[in-house]
Amino acid sequence: MSIRRTLCFLTLPLFAGCQYFPHFHYFKAPENEPNPAWVRVVNFTQHADIYQYENGVRSGGSVRTGPLPFTHTQDVGMPKAGQNLTSDYYETPIRPGIETQVSMFWKGSRTRSCYVTTQFTPQAGRYYQFRLTSGSGGTCTLYPSLIERDNDGTGWHLTPNPEVTYIGEGPTAKMHYNNSRFEDPNYHPPADLYPGIDVN
Repeated sequence: MSIRRTLCFLTLPLFAGCQYFPHFHYFKAPENEPNPAWVRVVNFTQHADIYQYENGVRSGGSVRTGPLPFTHTQDVGMPKAGQNLTSDYYETPIRPGIETQVSMFWKGSRTRSCYVTTQFTPQAGRYYQFRLTSGSGGTCTLYPSLIERDNDGTGWHLTPNPEVTYIGEGPTAKMHYNNSRFEDPNYHPPADLYPGIDVN
């Protein structure tokens, strides 16, 4: 067999296999939206998603910038409402008036995880915040808030957002193990058996 034919047979599976590689969808802020709504997610931004649905078509995805789960902080100048936000929050404009889904996910050691997904329809010009607590205590809680002006007009404050609904558990969800073997506290496998997972 010739070298050319051998190389062809070796490279063909590489091109055909691309469909089997993971494919990620990323949230992209709307361009040229004249009067957007605004969303901030706080904590665990490496696992947060924003999707919008219009006429049965879903757009959006993860708020991170690449396939590796790194914290992605983005500040676009939303009012902080007295909070000391320094890292691990993501602010973005979104299209108003259409169904929007915000999913937040906590991932801990020993394959533990906890997530909450909420739905709402944002209104133009309004500010929304979603903050997830850690699931390390057995549950995680999502706090959906409106960011509103103080009565005297000099500052901003958070108020609970009553207009959200939840898909599945919410606003508080139970932590669970993605691998039931880790439910046994005495199970301590070698780290190389589960690469990339904190087994302690």
